[in-house]
Amino acid sequence: MNKDESDRCIAIARRCIDAGNIEKARKFLKKSLSLHDNSQARDLLAGLSDESSSSTPTSNGPSPGAPTSNGGVHQRRKESEGDKGKEVTSEMREAVSKVKGKKDYYEILGCTKTASESELKKAYRKLALALHPDKNCAPGANEAFKAVGNAYAVLSNETKRAAYDRYGPDDEGSGGGGHHHHTHSRRHRYHNEEDISPEDLFNMFFGGMQPSYGNRRRQQFYFREERTTPGNETANLLSSIIQMSPLLLLIVMSMLSSIFSEDPPYSFQRNGNYKVERHTSWNDIKYFVTSDFTEKFSEQKILHFDYDIEKEYKNDLQIKCINNSRRKEQLMYQFRVTGNTRYRDYAESMDLQPCTDYRSFKLPKTLNRP
Repeated sequence: MNKDESDRCIAIARRCIDAGNIEKARKFLKKSLSLHDNSQARDLLAGLSDESSSSTPTSNGPSPGAPTSNGGVHQRRKESEGDKGKEVTSEMREAVSKVKGKKDYYEILGCTKTASESELKKAYRKLALALHPDKNCAPGANEAFKAVGNAYAVLSNETKRAAYDRYGPDDEGSGGGGHHHHTHSRRHRYHNEEDISPEDLFNMFFGGMQPSYGNRRRQQFYFREERTTPGNETANLLSSIIQMSPLLLLIVMSMLSSIFSEDPPYSFQRNGNYKVERHTSWNDIKYFVTSDFTEKFSEQKILHFDYDIEKEYKNDLQIKCINNSRRKEQLMYQFRVTGNTRYRDYAESMDLQPCTDYRSFKLPKTLNRP
């Protein structure tokens, strides 16, 4: 277990190095060594130390153009984006504007308070892809991406969501007097993991990577405890039941929804009742339906299904493109650090066809059969 956590720390450190965040990279490399002694982390740390010492200015001030703070890192990122010739589109700005300025987590994700787990996942998936820094370079996109990640991290956790529904969003301005302590407690309640970030959450959601935690803390009980005395044991028990009622209600509703939920109208795999093969109307994407599919749904409804399938297919291509491109960059970095040509050969063999397919894949502009 420690070795797996150590490897994850190394992977995060490499991404930090690529992004220019050297201090955070050092932090994760040291953490990797504390979990499991390994040569990779030691070599990377030594390389960072050598690079830092060789770039240290000998004069009192920094050399021209040398970044010495986070501002320098941001400047390098802007220059890099400029070199790539990225253009800020109206869709990028619109994606940012949907999130900007919102505090309520449900509003950030565009969901209602009764949204199911699958609805939250669908909303996060759409927003995270639209706002990810690799895709969206509009002003405020990074902050919007973080806000979406923080919102989903809370609402996808059953206990945190129950606490959030009870106490509402963090509100710095609502404090004052006796409310200051509760505002601080809420902030700690919703975000108590040390090292998980919106970027780690994105990788976990789309790439299968598990988030890396710092010091594993015992899960905290989110409701306030009161001292128990012989005179107030009954009152405390009743109070605890009342406080737990939102969580119990959520559990019951979740069980009921799973019992009465309808089967999906289609599947990408042939299984169970989904044995009839069909293809979408525009890009010929294969999927499977039940034998009564055409009887249950109208022609227009089937066109909507075809569009949703093609949109989901294109999103999957984008996810594969992002993950494979990052993996290739990581392997090339390992080759540059270690000089091991196996990393380079493996990087050059990485399948980037999903990137080509994603760029050439065109969704229909109208829901009419071609």
